[in-house]
Amino acid sequence: MAALFVWFTMRWFQGKALGDAAIRLLHAPYMLLLMTAGYGLSFWLKALSWRLYAGREKLDPLRHYMHPLFVSLLINHVLPVKAGDLARTGLYVRSTSVRWDDALHSVAAMRVLDMASLLLIGSAGALMLGLETSPRYGVVLGMGVLAAGAAWFGLERLRRGGGRRRGRMEALSGLALRHYEHLRTTLASGRGAMAALLTFACWLLEGAVVYGVARALGLSVNPLQAVWATGMTIAGQVFHITPGGIGTYETTLTASLGVLGIAGSAAYTAALLSHGYKFVFAYVTGTLSIVLTAVTWTELRGWLRLRRREGHGE
Repeated sequence: MAALFVWFTMRWFQGKALGDAAIRLLHAPYMLLLMTAGYGLSFWLKALSWRLYAGREKLDPLRHYMHPLFVSLLINHVLPVKAGDLARTGLYVRSTSVRWDDALHSVAAMRVLDMASLLLIGSAGALMLGLETSPRYGVVLGMGVLAAGAAWFGLERLRRGGGRRRGRMEALSGLALRHYEHLRTTLASGRGAMAALLTFACWLLEGAVVYGVARALGLSVNPLQAVWATGMTIAGQVFHITPGGIGTYETTLTASLGVLGIAGSAAYTAALLSHGYKFVFAYVTGTLSIVLTAVTWTELRGWLRLRRREGHGE
């Protein structure tokens, strides 16, 4: 993907074209408002979903979930690896005083819901748009289902007493079972179903960024196509080696828009512009959250290193 990004850049990058596109976007205030409202509301829904899954909707104000999300977004757009979830966990623990392992569990569970939503959007969108899929997609999907099934079988066997161990293994098994029981009972409840629905809805709203940029540039992209292209792009950023996934984002979105019939140069420009908007959003909201929560550099560094901290239940 990095090589493709270099190739796309050598082939389609034009400073004047990008500058003209940025000016067109700035001269489309309604599209900017739509993008900001949709993207901002998507984080609001993520926060609601997270608090609902954690079962603390009657205990914590929503800002204890919004600020960690924005700080995580900022960190992911500053560091070349996805370490934002560690900062997200650390700030969440500091704000709510929950255990570190419980906080990590809730963050990981939300990531699972994220990937499930993106998989559903990518698959359903491809079917609704009449796109062909590679046979390898079915192989990868099948392997994922098998892996998930094996993990579920092992945990169920452990839960029913078939995998008890002594000593350290017993402690680890007990910890795994405690979190598995929370995951199992929550996702099977109405609260879990609502958390999954809110997570899915937040990814629909995030499509407003691509849609707004496409409309401002006069590209023929409807809302459904924008949501699908966004889902494919975010799924392509599961692993990245640059701040904010520079390269992987542009490559995946350019390719997705190309599949929808958008010319390569226009798709590449739209990808650069939408990613630039997300960088600005991440820096503004993340910086505000750090200021409002009075997070220090020492705290951030400690969270990113997963240091044990006194008073947090570890």
